Amino acid sequence: MINEKNWARELSQGLIDLNQLVKKGFISMHQTCELKPVIDHFNIRVPHIFLEEIEKSNEAISSQFLPSSNELNVLPEQLTDPIGDERWSPVAGITHRYPDRVLFKPTYMCASYCRFCFRRYKVSDSSNNLKKDDFLNAYDYIKKHSEIWEVIITGGDPLTLTDQSIASILENLSEIDHVKVIRFHTRILSVLPSRITMSLLDIFKKSNKSIWIAAHINSADEFTLECKNAIAKCVDNGIPILLQSVLLKGINDSHEKLISLFKKSIENRIKPYYLHYPDLAKGTEHFRIPLRHAIELIKNLRGKISGLCIPQLIVDIPGGEGKIAMHTHNATEVYENVWEFESSLNSSRIVIKYP
Repeated sequence: MINEKNWARELSQGLIDLNQLVKKGFISMHQTCELKPVIDHFNIRVPHIFLEEIEKSNEAISSQFLPSSNELNVLPEQLTDPIGDERWSPVAGITHRYPDRVLFKPTYMCASYCRFCFRRYKVSDSSNNLKKDDFLNAYDYIKKHSEIWEVIITGGDPLTLTDQSIASILENLSEIDHVKVIRFHTRILSVLPSRITMSLLDIFKKSNKSIWIAAHINSADEFTLECKNAIAKCVDNGIPILLQSVLLKGINDSHEKLISLFKKSIENRIKPYYLHYPDLAKGTEHFRIPLRHAIELIKNLRGKISGLCIPQLIVDIPGGEGKIAMHTHNATEVYENVWEFESSLNSSRIVIKYP
């Protein structure tokens, strides 16, 4: 049974420094020297719930959370802000890239720091969290833009906020008539499932908006008993859940692993929605497979597993040119690893090299 009182304590039991990793035997003392520059740029937080799996050398789990010297390998094509959050940010905490929806980022804290994170330039730095005036400016912006139908609350992980903070956000958004849908993007269901308390679900149910959760899960191994229970609590209380995954080399880049992930999701009443090709974030090249191979992986799933299980393969065009679904044929490989995309924002043609 999920303990509804101790999620903050469980959060504090995650590993947050190199010495703790050494004590657990996850890295050697020698590695601390080469890894210090890594965590100087992007903090670590290894979730408590997965420590046993990492001890078993479960690479699908450990590679997502343990720092690697590969993160120091920064290539010319890689960007600080690979999807152009700042380009489309009219006020702090808001990204308004598409007409009918905005990203709202109240916090840049997470219950775990994924080593492939595309917002690593801001995530884990509490100085980037929104201040009181930032919240007021964000709500004011949303109020003034009647075309905004959906608010996607992300970050960071918004469910690391207190119940009081989440309630305040929902109360403010409830006063904006043209906002109809609120979507929370979160890793909580797998990395800190004890956060899904009845008090949190009651806050969701009191909202006059349609509340959705987009769960970020990348491996079938993340579906622990605690995770399944947290998912069931959400769905049983009327909160639908979508799956967003990242296609990651060595973690889920095979037919067998993807089928296992997507089937496990459907079995637990989560609809696979997006499978993201990794963004061109600095220090993440070791997670990437060639885009043509990613396309083949998804293509070869069709007809082999239920259509319910198959998400869209998504590329977020670098620089903030928007997402495209690769099955729409709005992308062409013009040379090896050089792709031409049609922007979903203005139909312009953009050429991108993936290293």
